[in-house]
Amino acid sequence: PAPPPRVCRDAVPRRSLGYAYVNYHNAADAERALDSMNFTDIKGKACRIMWSQRDPSVRRSGVGNIFVKNLQENIDNKQLYDTFSLFGNILSCKVVCDKETGLSKGYGYVHYETNEAAANAIEKLDGMLIDGKEVQVGMFVRRDTRPDQASWTNCFVKNIPYEWDEARLRQEFEPFGEIASVSISMGKRKVFPKKKKVVVVVEKKEGEEEQGDDAAAPAEEGAETTEEEKPAEEEPAKEEEEPAAEPKEESNEPESLGFGFINFVEHESAAKAVEEMNEKEFETTEDGEAITKALFVGRAQKKAERERELRQKYESEKMERIAKFQGVNLYVKNLEDSVTDDVLRDEFSAMGTITSARVMKDLKSGVSRGFGFVCYSSPEDATRAVNEMNGKLIAGKPIFVALAQRRDVRRAQLEAQHNQGRGNAPGQPGMMRGPMGGPMGGPMGGYPGGPG
Repeated sequence: PAPPPRVCRDAVPRRSLGYAYVNYHNAADAERALDSMNFTDIKGKACRIMWSQRDPSVRRSGVGNIFVKNLQENIDNKQLYDTFSLFGNILSCKVVCDKETGLSKGYGYVHYETNEAAANAIEKLDGMLIDGKEVQVGMFVRRDTRPDQASWTNCFVKNIPYEWDEARLRQEFEPFGEIASVSISMGKRKVFPKKKKVVVVVEKKEGEEEQGDDAAAPAEEGAETTEEEKPAEEEPAKEEEEPAAEPKEESNEPESLGFGFINFVEHESAAKAVEEMNEKEFETTEDGEAITKALFVGRAQKKAERERELRQKYESEKMERIAKFQGVNLYVKNLEDSVTDDVLRDEFSAMGTITSARVMKDLKSGVSRGFGFVCYSSPEDATRAVNEMNGKLIAGKPIFVALAQRRDVRRAQLEAQHNQGRGNAPGQPGMMRGPMGGPMGGPMGGYPGGPG
């Protein structure tokens, strides 16, 4: 029998990384498992099994790795493996699927053991029909070494004035170089109705100013207004509503959506167009109002690439914030409900210069949640505050003060402490336990004055 498999987990939150290792005592059992278990469902997901490669340079070298695109959506990992296994031994085979929907994205990867097998598969299958679609097969090229990353020619343009057509767009960008194609996206624009201001005009009658406070009495009662006065007040309102009630004729013709693409012949022309035309302003008219629109011009990107860049930008900004407040931000808990931001700042101001102090409150009720944060200008002041303010009484309650930690780091520490305590459960070494599991000879809960 094989030893228990080892599921690889993240070091901090201990979440599964989605892969594991299984060691067999002999190669025959491993080969049988690879043949019979590959692509089987495990809890609703098709697993992929391959030989473990101890040397990471073999995986990273890209030897024998090919890229297959324009696949039929119903082709899965097993069908792709069966199709390409005729040309050599396959180490890994994968059809890329959308994480949310689980549907195929129409491309995949096949990693052969040798370059000869990969070249043979490319020669035989490139341009062939697989399940009714002509597929393209070629050697895999890493994203950072692909030629189109450094020699792009396609530009994305948005905030295009609606009255511009493709000829006008070409005219604006022609000075930068030869253009291969110009396209403005057409469709039905979403129209959001503007809120109209309602102006109420009240005409004063003769003698109304002399009535003083008595003039408010009919307005409060409301029932004493005569029928002759009502039509005179309602007629102007009817005249204003009639033009708005006229329905507009909707056209089924496609309209400019305000964005498009320009593909240059040379990369230098596209780069120059981005540099010169980005944020350039043009006068236009929308809904009868003269406005100024600034074009946005940049390299055309796929949706996945844009999302990846935004994710990397968010992560870098997050790490910068963490590094900025490392060692100076304090976590304070066990606060009395009456403690405010100003009270918290006053209590900790004696330890050094405070940049911010905040008590966390419930968003709906506004009641204190019993904890907050104090940020100092230097790590020395923060360390002094931890040493001197921890356990101090504020509004009759002893507070707990420590350096603020990220949630995943704090969770990992608690799990490590919990795992270490399992060997000595249910108590600490050398501690006698009471009949209910509590420590004997001390106050309950560890607070002074608690019941013994």
